Amino acid sequence: MARALLMGLATAAALAAGGAAAGEAGPAPAKDEAVVRSAFPGTERVEVRDVLLTDPMVERIERLARARVKERLVTFYTARRGGQVLGYAVIHSHVVRTKRETLLLAFEPDGRIRKVTVLAFLEPQEYRPPERWLRQLEGKGPADRLAVGDDLAPITGATLSARGIAEESRWLLQALRETAGARP
Repeated sequence: MARALLMGLATAAALAAGGAAAGEAGPAPAKDEAVVRSAFPGTERVEVRDVLLTDPMVERIERLARARVKERLVTFYTARRGGQVLGYAVIHSHVVRTKRETLLLAFEPDGRIRKVTVLAFLEPQEYRPPERWLRQLEGKGPADRLAVGDDLAPITGATLSARGIAEESRWLLQALRETAGARP
């Protein structure tokens, strides 16, 4: 409750100021923390930071990612061991065809994709890309196109899912670079 209130106040203040709101890094909710820890073994601490993307940020992200930014508020998680950053993560949902899919996108400290995990998939299971397809995203960074049929293999029966994951990966990768300073 307090986190939601604080997030609302930070968002309102940022909107009034016309800039990006970066909530103070704080502890992650237990459920989110467990998911982030699964992507970064050895994590001692998970910090959460809400970022409100400004109009100029959205324009840059969309241009670089070749994808639409559908949500302006993004929550980034930072996995740490001692003072060392192990990586960053985003838990993000989007609509595939008519139903939602929730992904964990884990990033290396330099911003390359570490892993993409499907946490929830409400479409029929035959439309869900297999783990083997998801593994080809690992190690991809801002210099990669992340486009199905280009540097990502096309997939029969799950085309919309694959394109959705690729698009979400592109814009969230750029949003991380824009807001967290992760640079290759």
